[in-house]
Amino acid sequence: MKRILTSYFICFSFYLTAQVADLKRETKYTAEVGTYLSTNGETPFWLRTNQYGVVPLTSPIITLRGTISSDYKKAVTKEDQYKLSKFDWGYGLNIVGNVGKENQFLIPEAYIKAKFGAFEIYAGRRKEIFGLVDSTLSSGSYIWSGNALPMPKIQISTLNFVPLGFTKGFLSFKGNYAHGWFENSRTDVKNFYLHQKSLYFRVGKPDWKFHFYGGFNHQVQWGGELLYPDPKNQSGIDGKVGSSFNDYVNVVTGRSLASVGDTTKNGGNDALNRSGNHLGTLDFGFDINAKNFYILFYRQSIYEDGSLAYLSNIYDGLNGVSIEFKGTHQRNIFFKKVVFEYLNTTSQGGVLGSEQTDARLRGRDNYFNNGVYRNGWIYNHQTIGTPFINLYENSIIENISNNRVESYYIGINMNAFEIPLNVKLSYTNNYGTYSNPLFAKDQLSTFIQASFNLKNNFNLLTSIANSSGSFGRNSIGLGVTLRKTLN
Repeated sequence: MKRILTSYFICFSFYLTAQVADLKRETKYTAEVGTYLSTNGETPFWLRTNQYGVVPLTSPIITLRGTISSDYKKAVTKEDQYKLSKFDWGYGLNIVGNVGKENQFLIPEAYIKAKFGAFEIYAGRRKEIFGLVDSTLSSGSYIWSGNALPMPKIQISTLNFVPLGFTKGFLSFKGNYAHGWFENSRTDVKNFYLHQKSLYFRVGKPDWKFHFYGGFNHQVQWGGELLYPDPKNQSGIDGKVGSSFNDYVNVVTGRSLASVGDTTKNGGNDALNRSGNHLGTLDFGFDINAKNFYILFYRQSIYEDGSLAYLSNIYDGLNGVSIEFKGTHQRNIFFKKVVFEYLNTTSQGGVLGSEQTDARLRGRDNYFNNGVYRNGWIYNHQTIGTPFINLYENSIIENISNNRVESYYIGINMNAFEIPLNVKLSYTNNYGTYSNPLFAKDQLSTFIQASFNLKNNFNLLTSIANSSGSFGRNSIGLGVTLRKTLN
């Protein structure tokens, strides 16, 4: 069935491409061939993380990739802008084949999209990041970082910040609403879903030098059929997790079922809490757009079980600052962008939780883990959120076994003698989980990538990375990719 669908999509894409030529729409094709090597058979941290799940843990491998995409029409001049239709469409297809210790055939992107005015709808898989963060150089947004293979979704969203008319551009909003499907290759639950929504506001007109941002994202794992024994109906009823329309309404609204407490309908876990596994971040930030630089400050605060409402896990979250330097540079070495981030997830509301005198206070939030969805906040064996929270290699079962971490990160985009460079450096202390602690295992991870523009639209990417410390295996790795682009 997968082969039939893939063949259909490829044929449909070529049909669309033929129509594109008549409409003078820009269509981009890329083809890549590359390899990943390492000193001990394990690909270093920054060579494989935040790559949308296409770089495996083990090496060496040879990778082959192909992409075809067609974006919305763009105005070249101000006059052309008035000719653009409110309605437009596009599509994308990305195929990856890895040959080595892990043979893989992956489809990170396969989507069709359409827009009307400021709004967009798409169906399929698409590379995305959620949360207020630097989207190009961050260590990874806490809840949705681009670390895992994209999951299939149907989504309605805004393309950019949309001004609220009655405020004359002073207040704008941006958001999304989506329904997605988790994979059935997991060992905990099958046939279950993702509910996702976000809403962010910007204070300040587009041409102002200062803007303030605030908003939230809400992710829920819900429904499905249990793949593990549940004789006491704690996770579901007769092996089924609530998947009705009424359950969906409870998922969307986040309605508490604790006051009802009916375990005959919802199972013990949901009946005393909420339908599904709810998680996300509450984000705030501001930017300064000066003549010679642009600065973005951001803070992502974590919520999972209510600890944030009582500020008991307020020390946890992602803090970042992104500095982009403008203008032309005459020096041989200069910085284009620098990002500093600090992530802390060690508090989790404290160690005692509901055992405290005040039972309202949560604790041991156990980020990205859940009693029903026991494999955790993962997709295709990869963490969906920040890669610093992960599946520790010595885990007996597949779940998030390292979610109490403290990380320091710097990312640099620069030029050295006309060669673009990306540099990443992170240092983490890893404490496992409250129930299965580790003793401050540290990891230092480095990465440097150079890009060389060759003739005939060829581009050569060379990357060197290193992972060292007591967390995981020490490894030095090399990645080389040759890419050909056609428009």
